[in-house]
Amino acid sequence: MDRSLLSSHVRTLARGPGRSRNLTYDEAKDAMSIILAGDAQPEAIGALLMLMRFRSENADEIAGFIQANHETLPKWLRNLKPDLDWPSYAAGRTRGLPFFLLSALLLSQNNIKIFMHGFNSAHSASGSTEDAIKLLALDVAETEDSVKAGLDKNNFAYMPLRSLSPINYDLINLRDVLGLRSPINTVLRSLNPACAKASMIGVFHPPYISLQAGATLLMENGDAIIFKGGSGEAERTPLKPVKMTYTRDGQAKEIIAPALLKRTELEEPDEELRLEDLKDIWNGEKEDEKALSTIIGTAAAALFIQQKAETIEQAELIAKDYWKNRKPL
Repeated sequence: MDRSLLSSHVRTLARGPGRSRNLTYDEAKDAMSIILAGDAQPEAIGALLMLMRFRSENADEIAGFIQANHETLPKWLRNLKPDLDWPSYAAGRTRGLPFFLLSALLLSQNNIKIFMHGFNSAHSASGSTEDAIKLLALDVAETEDSVKAGLDKNNFAYMPLRSLSPINYDLINLRDVLGLRSPINTVLRSLNPACAKASMIGVFHPPYISLQAGATLLMENGDAIIFKGGSGEAERTPLKPVKMTYTRDGQAKEIIAPALLKRTELEEPDEELRLEDLKDIWNGEKEDEKALSTIIGTAAAALFIQQKAETIEQAELIAKDYWKNRKPL
């Protein structure tokens, strides 16, 4: 194995003041192709990813990484073409319950096919997306057949990153070695591996919104709606207006989703909910106004990016109607 395959890209990023620069799209694609092929030394991978983070990765670099992934992902994934791609990669220890799953379930019951993928079990105190999916009696799909079966049966399939892309699973877990998240977290949010018509992308740090939008536009792989969500998930807070960036017709545009609740409307402090409460809230056995508004607001963002409504307010009305007519679990 040639130990120096990534060295030219590391040099580009690290030459020093006045000489270093970000990678071009082609350079980033080449670097990621080397990594995906298993031809890169671990020291070089760590150096490359941390230098990119230090310099702040740009849209060309993220798009180059994504393109390299698309050229190596199984063809059956790219042929799925669901209605909505939904990445779930928030790993914050303070992440709350994944109410966005109930939003996805609401949409799937109304003939919207959703492919969800993710990884967050190592750091989330409230339970992982995978734990919640099992609780809701949905399948965690590890294979091509199980993904297709889930989409056919429930209009919903969740594939964990360890099955979707083992090498990216290893890369995202470098956080435990390097002590920091890397550009791989950004790549996976914009990956849209099944070539869905649209994507729901949540970020934790607002500066990443324009980065995700830029990469989406460069890839020309469906539209996306991007916003700061709960702990970085694509989950809309109902307690304040949320600025959302979305891509459409080759441009990035903005809307403001209004607050759905006033903090004064919540008479008591938030109750500490358990993972099991997700099912009770869905079945109407437990009332939680904030949770319900989160579910409706998040579903509305998904309806808007799919052009099921002309405004976010119209999308909210559709989501409320879906909720009234939902099927019990």
